[in-house]
Amino acid sequence: MKSASIPTEWPDPCRRGFRGRRRLRSVAAIVRDYIDRHRPKSICELCYFRNIRTPEDAIKQAGLARQWDGKRKRWKRCSHQNRIPAAVLERATRQLLRAQLGNARSFVDLIARVNGAVDDVDGIGELYVYDTALRLGANLRLLPREVYLHAGTRRGARALGLDYRSESVSMRLLPAALRRLRPYEVEDVLCIYKDWLATAKDA
Repeated sequence: MKSASIPTEWPDPCRRGFRGRRRLRSVAAIVRDYIDRHRPKSICELCYFRNIRTPEDAIKQAGLARQWDGKRKRWKRCSHQNRIPAAVLERATRQLLRAQLGNARSFVDLIARVNGAVDDVDGIGELYVYDTALRLGANLRLLPREVYLHAGTRRGARALGLDYRSESVSMRLLPAALRRLRPYEVEDVLCIYKDWLATAKDA
């Protein structure tokens, strides 16, 4: 059981205001807003991890949830993991380095290995597992083919009438507008726009 005394991830990592003030009324409008507002940041993050030279260095950076901020010339913490204590991230990273993650053959294999490596680390939750696997997957060229769910995205999946209790959702079950996106981008949308999806029209 996870210790209640150690802060974990943001209870709502996609905070109010991150999606803008004007409520969007259709899934298509939400997708367009995501592409304009959020896709560039997602691409930059994955490109950063993709270009790390060795899997070991990628594991260190992903495990510590940090990347280089070229504008400010310093390391920065990835926003979803801002509240996880440094000592917790360091312990998780040590265990990830021993988990032979570079031998993974698919994203399904990779996320299972990440989960197994950090399962006993208090203060680590399913969002950290997914984010870490995604960042490492960019480096290993192993990106998800389905939409993985965690606390925030489960609310978005439920709003769309999907099986929000499952570990992942097939792209073919999504509204047509969402299928324009990559699976990891749909994960973003389900989290960021979760409060709007229940009343959004399909078109």
